[in-house]
Amino acid sequence: MEDSEIKIEEKAGEEKTPAVSIEMVRHNGKDTLTKRMRGEGGKFVKQPKTMPKSLDVTRLLRNLLNQPVADENGKMTKGGLTRLRRAFDNIYQIAIMPAEQPLMDKFGHAMTDAKGNVITIKDAKVAMASVQAWEKLMLRAYGMPSKSDEELEALKTQGVKVVILQHPEMMDRTVYEDKPKEELKPAFIEAEIIENK
Repeated sequence: MEDSEIKIEEKAGEEKTPAVSIEMVRHNGKDTLTKRMRGEGGKFVKQPKTMPKSLDVTRLLRNLLNQPVADENGKMTKGGLTRLRRAFDNIYQIAIMPAEQPLMDKFGHAMTDAKGNVITIKDAKVAMASVQAWEKLMLRAYGMPSKSDEELEALKTQGVKVVILQHPEMMDRTVYEDKPKEELKPAFIEAEIIENK
């Protein structure tokens, strides 16, 4: 018995790492190699997926945004517009878009009045989009607006409130015992209950 107990203790103390071999496998008819992992029993196992570091992702996205865009001729010139500049220009165009839009009929033609002037209406969706684009531009360019002194004082004094609630006093302080309830019998029946067993 002692020998088997010792063997069990030794096995419990060891941390067994799975034997994994990495192989490069060539698919039929293709010259590309893919990496595969083979486990202990000789079967293929799933490869652990690791998330990229946030710094690497940020660097990649910044590099993508700073890449130049080809002009009308299909050539990239030094000092040309980057993707970031084109996105900025697009947001700027949305921000300066007028909310007055021509009124269209069901065929998509602009409607005119008797004098031939185009009838315009204020489009709420265009107005909201231009306001949001303007807010994003201002926030990016100038940062968050500073808070006034009144708001700072309000944050200091009204940040956290502690409220202590007291239990209300009991009206009747006497304690009543639970008594078994009497069996209720209807008053209009004068009879005895007989049970057949």
